[in-house]
Amino acid sequence: MAARTLRMTRREVNAVFPGDPRTRYDDAMLAWSLAFHASYFAFVAEVMPGWLFGPLGVVLFLRYFNRWHEALHADQRVAARWHPARALLVVVSPIYLGRPQLEELHVMHHREEGSEADPDREMMDTGPLRAALLCLVQPELLAVWYLRRRGLDSRLALAMLTHAATWAALMWLGGLRGFIAYNLVVRIGNALAWLVFAWLVHQPWLYGQVDPPEFPRPLRWLWIALVGRENYLGVRFHFLHHLFTAVPDRRLPALAQRLNPDAAETAPEAA
Repeated sequence: MAARTLRMTRREVNAVFPGDPRTRYDDAMLAWSLAFHASYFAFVAEVMPGWLFGPLGVVLFLRYFNRWHEALHADQRVAARWHPARALLVVVSPIYLGRPQLEELHVMHHREEGSEADPDREMMDTGPLRAALLCLVQPELLAVWYLRRRGLDSRLALAMLTHAATWAALMWLGGLRGFIAYNLVVRIGNALAWLVFAWLVHQPWLYGQVDPPEFPRPLRWLWIALVGRENYLGVRFHFLHHLFTAVPDRRLPALAQRLNPDAAETAPEAA
């Protein structure tokens, strides 16, 4: 169903499905960030074995990443002026943009989707193997993309130096063992997140549909168990997310039914 044939205007959709306050997601983002760092410190202190920190760290990172994404699309008018979640980022690389720049790039992706001005285009418009390789170096890729176009001002330089110092401190704390484990975990987690949100969700078999098909049941259950039902809905209904970015992921199935009432939606709406 093309956007021009949808049954509701953007104003009507926003009235029926209002956005959540950003603090709802900032709080959760902070909790997952703290949990991730706590697991790393437990690994460094040899309280947590590496076989546990590896998969647990990836899951914690993905849940943190998902909440950050939802916070970005939440209602900014009722957000706290400052929240610790926006400072306690999980630093993926010593070359890492500031939080405002990272959020600006995602807004640009929505505004310029698929065009030359889309910062995610290179990861989107390619085959799966090349997309996976690009997603592995996503922090550096987007840093270069941003700096070439916007340059480096004093505020961004300070943010990037802070992130580099934070990364270096975590590496110093963990030694060689921590260096290897931390970077494996955050690279895998970040690459998986971007492979899904920059490549998978924009594939023709999924994107462009108001009521896309359910994923196979085992995959759906595993997805929900690891990264949550809201993330699964945000992935499945990513086309609707692009059309109506303020609608919370958990309400996308209900929105799909309103836009396409003849569709048989199997996922009940969460409160």
